[in-house]
Amino acid sequence: MGASASKIKFRESLTSLTTRDVSPSDSEFWDELWKIPSSSEEVFELLTPANARKLRDDRFENLATLFTQATAQLCQIVETPYTIYFDQALNCVRVLTRVVPFLLEKG
Repeated sequence: MGASASKIKFRESLTSLTTRDVSPSDSEFWDELWKIPSSSEEVFELLTPANARKLRDDRFENLATLFTQATAQLCQIVETPYTIYFDQALNCVRVLTRVVPFLLEKG
């Protein structure tokens, strides 16, 4: 997947999270989200503060699922630390780094 294609796919995933309910059991959605190659700059550019707040305020269940899914993905990578999963771990950490401050902002 090229850089622009991955940015588009990541943006589409973020749009889905802020506009519709995404089930925790939608493994295809969540697996795909973590596998999209994203740099920290892309995550911070595409997941704007306004988007993070919208996710928190309008789709809190999706934010909670995002947090849970990212954490579960990281736990799985700890259990099976194969290098092919390291990029997914980085994506999880980057997304969590971006959304956790907004999660805590409201207290």
